[in-house]
This record gives sequence, C-alpha cells and structure tokens, in this order.
Amino acid sequence: MAVVGSGLVGMLVYAGLFYSNAKRTVPVSSEIDDSIYQSREQAEAAANEWISLGGVYVVETLTTVRRTVPVTAIEKKKLKSQIEQSMRKKIEAEYNRCLQRAENSLAKELCSFGPPEAAVGDDVKIPQKKTIQDRKVRTIEYQRRECADDQELRSFECIELDVARGEIVSLSEEGEEIPVKVFRQFRY
Repeated sequence: MAVVGSGLVGMLVYAGLFYSNAKRTVPVSSEIDDSIYQSREQAEAAANEWISLGGVYVVETLTTVRRTVPVTAIEKKKLKSQIEQSMRKKIEAEYNRCLQRAENSLAKELCSFGPPEAAVGDDVKIPQKKTIQDRKVRTIEYQRRECADDQELRSFECIELDVARGEIVSLSEEGEEIPVKVFRQFRY
C-alpha cells in the first residue's frame, strides 16, 4: 500500500509541475466582446467581416537552390585561356628569378631553356560541370486576423496578430511566430 501511495503522490507532484509550467493564454476580459448573436451564421458573418477589415501582411522567405549544370564550350575556352595565362605568369616569374640568381652570361643563357621543373598545362583539368546557386524570394500574403469555430463554447474564437496592415515580414527562423495582439469572441 505504501508503494501505491508514493506512486500516486509522485504522479500528483509531476502533474502539478507540468500544469504550473504550461503556458496559459487566457484573454483579458476587456478584450472579449460581450455581444451574443442570434445564430451561428450571424456570428460567422460578423467574424468574417472582422477578418476582412483586418487586412493582410506579407511574409518573405529567401530560398537558395543549388544545381549542377554542364560547362559550355565557351566557358571551357575561357577557363583554358585563364589557366594558360596563369601558367605564363608563373614561367615568367621563374625566368626573372633565374636571371637574378645567374652569376654569368652562360647561366643567363641557360635560364631561357625554361624552369628546371616542368610546368605542363595538360596536367590541369578543366571542369566539366559547375554549380549554380539561385536565390529566390517567395512572398505569401496572410490575414492579420483569423478565427476558429469552437462549437463546444458556441463561439468563434478570433485572434489578431501583432503586425501592421500591409507590413512585409521576413521570418529568419523556421519556428518563428508573430505574437498575438488581440483576442476576440463572436458568440452565438
């Protein structure tokens, strides 16, 4: 019996901690509309009108798409030309170093035969594919106000987000949300 009692106490303590840490979003009484409509349809019409008067806001999201495409013939020629120019500059720099180190005219003559280590352009490979990165901005319009029909409470539970009408919002984090500004009920 002591084991059952301690388990029950443990569960009660856990439930108490859980519910004390839970977020409660109970609307302030001044935010609740006291009007009661004659029918569900009238309440729904009033809620829809309230939503339409709230306007919209725009959410911008930036997406980056990477894709691999083949290198064109013109791009291959351009890359080959750039590689050849780079190699030419290296050979000229090596030739100038050789001339500066040469102590006599024979050594200077030997410098014209090229650098001791062979710099062959065939070893350099020209890529066959390249990666393209496209950045797209996607915009979506959302209503600032939204309602849900709670049939148990016999009302439309409505919220208005804390964002200006027509404002452009860039949400940087995936789970980022806009806080609620107003809570309103349309009871029937």
